[in-house]
Amino acid sequence: MGKKFWYIVLFIILVIIVAGCDTMGGKDYNNENEKEGNQTANEKVLSIDPDPRPEEYTFTLYFKHKFSDYLIPEIRTAIRDKQSVEQLLVEELLKGPSQHDRISIMPAGVKVLDVTRKGETVFVNLSQEFTDEISLNEIPGKEEIPEDRRATVKAEMKRLGIYSIVNSLTELEGVNQVKFLVENRGISYTDMDKELGKLLFPESAESEDGQFANAVLVALGRDRSYILTPSKSVDLVFKGLVGEPKWDRVYPLLAKETMGKDNLPSKEELASLWSAVVASIELESAFIIDEEIKPDGKAFVTVSYNVTFTSGKKEKRQGDMISVVDEDNIWKVKLPDFVSEFR
Repeated sequence: MGKKFWYIVLFIILVIIVAGCDTMGGKDYNNENEKEGNQTANEKVLSIDPDPRPEEYTFTLYFKHKFSDYLIPEIRTAIRDKQSVEQLLVEELLKGPSQHDRISIMPAGVKVLDVTRKGETVFVNLSQEFTDEISLNEIPGKEEIPEDRRATVKAEMKRLGIYSIVNSLTELEGVNQVKFLVENRGISYTDMDKELGKLLFPESAESEDGQFANAVLVALGRDRSYILTPSKSVDLVFKGLVGEPKWDRVYPLLAKETMGKDNLPSKEELASLWSAVVASIELESAFIIDEEIKPDGKAFVTVSYNVTFTSGKKEKRQGDMISVVDEDNIWKVKLPDFVSEFR
C-alpha cells in the first residue's frame, strides 16, 4: 500500500513537470515568433528606397537638318534618375544628335540648371551661355555668309535653336508652352541681340524710339513652321533644281528610289543624267497645291511646274503628285518618273 502510494505521487509529479515544460515551451515559441515577426517587419521598412528607381523614357528631340534650315526629329531613349522628365529631355537635347544629317545649334557651353513644370508650362533654366551668339563656323553651309548678312543669319539660327527646345518639350503630353530663364531670372529683350528680338517678336521687341523694351520674354508655344514637312522637302528640292541644280543641297533630300521605282543613282550620275535630259524647270509662284500625309509613313505633295527637255520638248505637269517617304525620320522626295524614263 505504501509503495503504491509513492508510485502515484511520483506519477503526479512527473505529469506536473511535463505539463509545465510544455507550457513554458509554448510561451517561448510564441515570443520567438513575435520577435521574428517584428524583425521581418522592421527589415521591410528599412528596405524601402526613398528615391525613385531609374526609369526608361523615349523622347522626340528636334535638331537642325544639316542641309536645310528646318528642324527634324530624332527618337531617343534615355534613363531618368532623379531629375524630372522635362529636365532629362533638355539634357539629352543639349548632348547633341546621335543620328546622321542632324546638327545641334546651341551656343557653346550651355548648361541645364533645372527644368520644372507648372501646369501646361515648362520652365527651362539655363546657364548664362544661352544668351551668347551662335557660331556660324560650326554650321555647314553658313561658314561663308557675307558679312552684311551674318547678324541676321546668326539670329535665325539662334531662333531655330530656341524652337528645337520648345518643339521637343511640347511633344510631351500636356505641355503647351515653354518659358526660358537664365541663371534663375527671366530673359528680357535686352538680354538678346537686336536681330533676334526682331525675329521673335517684331511688333513688341522695339519701342518707338528704336530701343529694346525691358519686358521679359514671354512663354513660347509650339511652332510647326520650323519643322521639315513633306511639302517643305518638295519645295527645297524643286527650287534647288531651278537654273543650275544645287546638288549638294538637293541630293540629301532625295529618297532611295525614284517614282519610277528605280534606285537613286549617285549624285554624280544623277547630275550627268539630269543635264543630258532636262534643260530647265519653271515653277509657278505657288507651285505646291496640296499635301497629304498617310498613316504608313508616306506622303503625297501635289505640284504644278513646267519642264523643258534638252530635245526641245516642253511639258506642263499640272497637278503632278510627288511621293515623299519617311527615311530615318526625314521626309525624302522621290524624283518624278520622267527621270527614270530617260535612263
